[in-house]
Amino acid sequence: MRNVVKEFPAEPFDLQKILNLIKILQDDNSPQEKVIVILGATSTGKSSLAIKLAEILQTEIISADSMAVYKNFDVGTAKPTAEELKKIPHHLINILSAEEKFSVVEFIRRAEKIIAEINLQKKIPVIVGGTGLYIQALLEGYHFDREKSQSKNFSATGKLNYNALVIGLTTDREKLYNRIDLRTKKMFDAGLVEEVQRLLSAGISADAQAMLGIGYKEVLEHLQDKLTVEETISKVAQDTRNFAKRQLTWFRRMNYIKWFATED
Repeated sequence: MRNVVKEFPAEPFDLQKILNLIKILQDDNSPQEKVIVILGATSTGKSSLAIKLAEILQTEIISADSMAVYKNFDVGTAKPTAEELKKIPHHLINILSAEEKFSVVEFIRRAEKIIAEINLQKKIPVIVGGTGLYIQALLEGYHFDREKSQSKNFSATGKLNYNALVIGLTTDREKLYNRIDLRTKKMFDAGLVEEVQRLLSAGISADAQAMLGIGYKEVLEHLQDKLTVEETISKVAQDTRNFAKRQLTWFRRMNYIKWFATED
């Protein structure tokens, strides 16, 4: 074992070992509902692994991404492709309009129901995403103040509500930042600026909830002539790196994650 990211004891990525861990979960006779979770910082290959596992297991994917819920916000959120969405059933993707609010409370409400339904089919759902609060709150059964519906108004139970295999993907910091830079460039090459222009032309407000996401808010600044294209790309990459740091900080509190280091 080696520490790829500080405080994360990560083994080299090994798909067969992950499949062996899944087999142990499948054979477990615990009465708890079962889930497989794939998490990690942005740009660590979570979605690719989740799709591969879902294909092998013939199961379904639940997205734990606070931005993927919004319709027509595709390039900047790095959603699965239309082909991937057709091949594997995905939940909690493209379910809301840009102006609608989405919170951890709503995520848990919807996810719990989907998990129960998939378990009844004798399948184990694969939950994938980088929104740490959503995943931890779901797994540990946070109790929320439903009246206030704010993430800060919760209490943890201190135990897992599911029979869960939680896989974390990580890499060393330099590789992570290089991946983020490459992903940012690909998003702009794929038409992120044009996507934001289309959304605005369709009547979506620049103040909409979905426009607050990384990539979208910076492009809005560019369209308001506050940033050049080059400055916008640089700012998106830097904001994404800062976001990845926050993700890693959050995941450190989840001591039940089994970490694997990805190399490519």
